[in-house]
Amino acid sequence: ETLRRRLARARREGAERLGALGIRPWLMPRGGFYLWCALPEGQNAADIARAALREGVVLAPGDVFSVSHTASHFMRFNVAQMGDARVFPVLQRALAAPAA
Repeated sequence: ETLRRRLARARREGAERLGALGIRPWLMPRGGFYLWCALPEGQNAADIARAALREGVVLAPGDVFSVSHTASHFMRFNVAQMGDARVFPVLQRALAAPAA
């Protein structure tokens, strides 16, 4: 039960912080470790992931999980990892960077 409460708090707080960057959960799950989120209009998840990786932060672009490669504007975030202080500043810079 303690783990469930911690994950629920991490999902809620992560969704709020992502929302401040214009990244919206596709749906808000009632459980689990992941948030599937839509990126702001015109953003490509692979470009964001590459920019973040250059700064040592690994993010999961949606197409990695899509057989049809139709999830290029989605990312999957592990809420248990979003407490890392580097994630949001790196994500903000990656969203502002020109496409690679």
